[in-house]
Amino acid sequence: MKAINETIANAIVENIEGNNGTFSVEVEVNNTLVVVDGSFEIDGYCEDDYFNGTGAWVTTYVSVCIDSVEAYDEDGNEVDVDCDLTEIERSVERLAA
Repeated sequence: MKAINETIANAIVENIEGNNGTFSVEVEVNNTLVVVDGSFEIDGYCEDDYFNGTGAWVTTYVSVCIDSVEAYDEDGNEVDVDCDLTEIERSVERLAA
């Protein structure tokens, strides 16, 4: 995975905890500010093992959709960013599961 894809994926995973289905993250990569907006869906259950378990959350389903990616240079000009949205989405789904 390219470094920019990994950086964006990690930022999204950190941001989705506690949010209600949407995310908006800003990541700085090589003096470029990358703004990523999207949505996610997570489903699972609280493992209770008949009230003797850990009470841990068990994720059974994760879906991530990136809606937009914008990038700006240090002067605030919009620039193109070379990232693979599908790879980022799949990576976030693996990391969040």
